[in-house]
Amino acid sequence: MSRPNVLLVVLDSVRAKNAGLYGHHRETTPFLSAYADGATTYRQARAPGIHSVASHASLWTGAAVEEHGVTRHEDRLRPDTTIWEELSTVGYRTGIFTVNSVLAHASNLTEPFDHARTQAFSGSSNKPFPDAHGPTDSATHDGLAGNLRRSLGDDRPVKSLFNCAHHAYEKRRGSLGETLDSGRLIDAFLGWATDGSDLAVGDGAENDRPWAACLNLMDAHFPYEPAEKHDLWGDETLRALHAEFEKPPANEFVQGRPWWQLAAFEHLYDGAIRQADAHLERLLGGLERAGVHGETLVVITSDHGEGFGEVSRLTGRTRLVDHSWGIDEVLTHVPLVVKYPGQTDPATVEAPATLSAFPDTVRAALEGSASRDSFVPDGPVVASTERLLADHDGIFEGGDEAASDYYGPWRAVYERAGDDTTKYAARGEDALTLRIRDAQEAMTVDRAGSERVEEAFEPLEPMDLKGDAGTVEGDVEDRLADLGYLR
Repeated sequence: MSRPNVLLVVLDSVRAKNAGLYGHHRETTPFLSAYADGATTYRQARAPGIHSVASHASLWTGAAVEEHGVTRHEDRLRPDTTIWEELSTVGYRTGIFTVNSVLAHASNLTEPFDHARTQAFSGSSNKPFPDAHGPTDSATHDGLAGNLRRSLGDDRPVKSLFNCAHHAYEKRRGSLGETLDSGRLIDAFLGWATDGSDLAVGDGAENDRPWAACLNLMDAHFPYEPAEKHDLWGDETLRALHAEFEKPPANEFVQGRPWWQLAAFEHLYDGAIRQADAHLERLLGGLERAGVHGETLVVITSDHGEGFGEVSRLTGRTRLVDHSWGIDEVLTHVPLVVKYPGQTDPATVEAPATLSAFPDTVRAALEGSASRDSFVPDGPVVASTERLLADHDGIFEGGDEAASDYYGPWRAVYERAGDDTTKYAARGEDALTLRIRDAQEAMTVDRAGSERVEEAFEPLEPMDLKGDAGTVEGDVEDRLADLGYLR
């Protein structure tokens, strides 16, 4: 058999708990559930971190977050440290297709690829009048009232008000979700992978080589704006409430905004997952029609989950907002479905698995030795995050005392115990042991576990994978703020 192609699909922000394949009460993943009938489903897969830059760095390098140290937007990996560069050296052409600003514009995580298709950021790209203020022009977001004040103070108030009205209309009808452009990314990828139509000038003779690619699809990331045909569980009232938020306002909720409003957004989130699932069907159908699906290692997963105001089991006090802090299951338990080259029969793996095993899985596939245990490490699975950091000003009123329940680091260790998975978690003086049956069911065992966490993390030391920090341009920081990322 010739060397397989490699396709990594990251369904950004999709947690296992809300996937129909993992027992969610709504059918959010009809295609993925059907696709799993010919693939390997990992029931206990964990992301190594809880936000894009850390988890993708682990996917790229195979290192735990504590080992690679890439945790901030401006952090950078050193050259020649990723599986993508390794594949290039053995004759693969590599490509990344993403509109995730963390990957494409803030960090250097697209640099290891030969070919990168990203949506160039422009703060005025969706404004009818680019020379006037629009809602996405400021990193300080305070809803409709704030936009109105800024518009009236603009040099072109009428045009600015029209920009704001246009933005609100697009949000209500779900069109802004389309600006994330998963469809166009998929078209670009299929052209690059199968017929050369997305190759750069000078690359035309290269498209007969095996390829390795990553697609990061942002449909389920905030803002939760599925197109009408996928928005099966939202309504006009909920969409109007969602339109008040230019980003997930973590500070508003922890300072008193009703938590039910954040919880209600889960209905829209489910529709966004179903939209991502539809894109996935189109993507893999394209490979099937091109006759290359069977010879491709396909890895479908997510970089982290999402919080909708759940109370952290670890602290019993901390509320989880999007993926800003915490180490709870809604953040770390992610889908993982792998179709190994030539696989046609279903397989299920119940042992804890880690996304950090992606590079080793790719290497095994190239050698023809990849198996259903490829994502299961010899030792425990670990997950961690530093966030929230003490230097994130403006999130809490009342200073450090008010924020003390939110600061990291947060750490977790997963091990198989009989028919279940045992999780040990720790953060400061807080500790927890959890018995996990599946993505829907878990039971607290006791308030201990910090010793096991210390034992598992003690061998993890920096691996000299991190380069000098870069800088994040102001317009990129604005875009990150729009998506809810803390500065």
